[in-house]
Amino acid sequence: MPPPNTDRSASTPTLTPPAITPSTAGSCEGDSFGTSSRAGLVPNPHIAFPKLTPLIQYLDSLRARADLSKLSSLLQSLDVTGSDIAGCCQFGVKGYRRNTIARSDWYELLALCWRSADCTPIHDHQGVSCAFKIIQGVGTEIRFSQTPSGLIRPVGFIEMNPGYVCAAEDADIHQVCNMQAAGTDLVTLHMYSPPIIAMNTYAFANFISPDAVASYIHTVPAFQSSFEAPSATGTPDLPC
Repeated sequence: MPPPNTDRSASTPTLTPPAITPSTAGSCEGDSFGTSSRAGLVPNPHIAFPKLTPLIQYLDSLRARADLSKLSSLLQSLDVTGSDIAGCCQFGVKGYRRNTIARSDWYELLALCWRSADCTPIHDHQGVSCAFKIIQGVGTEIRFSQTPSGLIRPVGFIEMNPGYVCAAEDADIHQVCNMQAAGTDLVTLHMYSPPIIAMNTYAFANFISPDAVASYIHTVPAFQSSFEAPSATGTPDLPC
């Protein structure tokens, strides 16, 4: 895997934009929770969140998939705190919540809000340039790679402090979590180009052979046997 805080590719294939139905709302609100929640759009995000204006102006100009290095550079230079986007930071009750700030056929800009122990699925970035910045709290990124067996393996992790920028696309596989102590929240600012439609998600195998089952009396809740792997399904999960 590449070193932290660097783009993993700079390819910018031209795509047919996905169909998106515009919506507006008086504030950044959504009607569902968890990994698939989508919030309503802010009618004038550059007014509601003036520090995001340069970012939104660039995103609104897109007519094709954004270059990952450009997204990363914009986030690096962005001076934003939690108070600057507080009006769009709402937390879920069934996992982390995705609050949409602005969106078009070619991008989606969101504030993601995480309670302690909230995690994305392990996922890749099929057809999408993704970059995000840590606004508040400390996030953890766990990186994975494919193996000849068809299984994936963890290859490293990094604790992401405020200001850290993570960039990924296409075959990059990772998981993002809030592993801070209970009661400690995480807020991240995310850009996707184009908006996520579907990605491949993965899980670890947890099969115990009949010959060895007596040796495994206790299980750890983190990865229960309900996980089946290797899997790479184009499910409409909307991970980070």
